[in-house]
Amino acid sequence: MLKRLLKTTTALVGLAFISLAIAKAPVEGHIEAFIVSLDDKGSEVAKPAKSAEPGNLMEYRLTFTNNGDSSVSGLKVVDPIPENTTFVSESARTDVSALFEVSIDGGRSFEQEPVVRIETQADGSQKQVVIPASHYTHIRWAVADELQGKGGKHAYAYRVVVD
Repeated sequence: MLKRLLKTTTALVGLAFISLAIAKAPVEGHIEAFIVSLDDKGSEVAKPAKSAEPGNLMEYRLTFTNNGDSSVSGLKVVDPIPENTTFVSESARTDVSALFEVSIDGGRSFEQEPVVRIETQADGSQKQVVIPASHYTHIRWAVADELQGKGGKHAYAYRVVVD
């Protein structure tokens, strides 16, 4: 299970590089995976993921550093939800101004949480249905802030539960 998650983590870093390569700047990406649990006092503790089991809460932390001289704008950080995990709704966070969106179609389109659809019922009536986070395939931050040059950093994080 962990090997599969770590392979996915490697893919995430690769995808993040693709998203930033368009900016044509020397931007480096780094991702870390943590297992999140509660200590004896009920406080959250995040430890580097060495193994993962079904039911574990994991947090992925992505950091991007701009080693170039110029700022980069218009960034879109896109990550696939790792295989054998389910995204934890409203767990995404960042230290910059960004619009957070999710995809349920393999990353072809994105929308804000919660994802809602109108379903036609057997009697012809229509009902609004919230699509569960287990259907999310990708996440994206459309970043409003520039990634400053000469060591500027942006940090992003999100959580999943191992299936």
